[in-house]
Amino acid sequence: MGRAWVKRWKPSGRGEKGSLIEVLEVEQNTSIEMIQWSLSPSKSHAIRWLALAAQSNQQVTFHNMQHAGEDVCSMRRCLVQMGVAITDLNGKGEALPNLPNVDLNPHPESVAWQVQGCGPNGLKPPISVLHAGNSGTALRLLMALCARFDVPIMLDGDASLRSRDYSSMIDTLHQFQVETSHGEDAEMLPLLIQGPWKCPEGLNINAEKSSQPTSAWLVASPALPSDLTLSLEGDAVSRRHASLTREMCESLGCDSLGQGILKPWEPVFSQTDLHVPADCSMLAFPMLASKVLAASVDVAMLPQEEDSLGHEVLMHRAKDLGIHFDRNTISSIDAHESSTYDLRDANDLITPLSALLALSGGGEITGAAHAAYKETNRLKHTQTLLAAFGIKTTSIEGGLSIPGGQSLTSPEGLVETYHDHRMQMTAIVLAMGCDEKVVIEGANLHAVADPYAVQRWVDIGVEAKVALHQHW
Repeated sequence: MGRAWVKRWKPSGRGEKGSLIEVLEVEQNTSIEMIQWSLSPSKSHAIRWLALAAQSNQQVTFHNMQHAGEDVCSMRRCLVQMGVAITDLNGKGEALPNLPNVDLNPHPESVAWQVQGCGPNGLKPPISVLHAGNSGTALRLLMALCARFDVPIMLDGDASLRSRDYSSMIDTLHQFQVETSHGEDAEMLPLLIQGPWKCPEGLNINAEKSSQPTSAWLVASPALPSDLTLSLEGDAVSRRHASLTREMCESLGCDSLGQGILKPWEPVFSQTDLHVPADCSMLAFPMLASKVLAASVDVAMLPQEEDSLGHEVLMHRAKDLGIHFDRNTISSIDAHESSTYDLRDANDLITPLSALLALSGGGEITGAAHAAYKETNRLKHTQTLLAAFGIKTTSIEGGLSIPGGQSLTSPEGLVETYHDHRMQMTAIVLAMGCDEKVVIEGANLHAVADPYAVQRWVDIGVEAKVALHQHW
């Protein structure tokens, strides 16, 4: 039933009359020499810190939140639904009023969020569906946080989130004797769960596809009903993200992880003013923009290496990609030598990095087999996306081989982005190097991570507008 339903309502129609879809029409007719760029706050840091602050008994203020993407806002919204009070602050530190009819989203003038924690056991069952938007991280953390409740909780997400695989996370819920119910095949969401949780003798987590189940149970552990032995199985991926969660928990008072044991604990922040770092994975896009346009890009705030979660490879090996850093200014230089990048711990880079390699010295991407479990099969669909712009790639085991010295050609017809914001953002940047108007699927996908990804271009004279497209 699931597969038939998805095919029947696919916008392309599959032999039937389809539906109009929103697209972004991009046409670059202006000379661009300098671009101002602000990186959004790190989703990985913000989502985890929010969940931990909510379980403290303190008031914690998160700074650098003015460019927060929808993924972070989804986590915020769901925590508010569970009784967490969050106040928006302006640049002067003054509280902003709650606006009606904004779906619990931040005030548009907010630059900081003040979270009033409700304690390890203070979260309340929501009275409506918890909608995680596009965020797989938020969804899995919410699954673990809601396992404590003795009433049914419904979790959902957007079309992309609904199609992803949560079998590893659901398996861990079952180990806690939490009941679950969901659709079959493509219908992984909505998901109905009901606790209360009961700690097993040991929790076994399959870490081969994602680090997020590990992070989810670490974040939910303050309210554990009893001690728990944690065991990871398989060849773990995204290890830096799991380490980030562990380091956060240990810094707040979780002191038993060294023995592989989780115990109930209370998060205590030694500093209640937190400056959320910039998202280093987003640095791939200004680098790609500099390469496509041969323009300089001034990045407002570069992330520190310790906050970069494996994405610091962009800065360490910028020269191999034909990019030069002069403090915060990025510029394009020649690069002729091929290079190899292992993305086992940084698979979010696969699409923009592949484009960078094609336009510079070329090379290989390895260690990215788990990219198939992200918003889309990023390995497969990165090839399709880049091919639309005339870029050639070849599949290799767990990655791609990309010849260097390639150039862009204007796509014929709609550029598909597969509900993936990083693919859409890559397509927007590549469109800047095309001679003709480019039509890109998913007009607002960028807002998941970078709400200003389109407006940034409009402000410097690029034509980018939302339109309805007949896709049949």
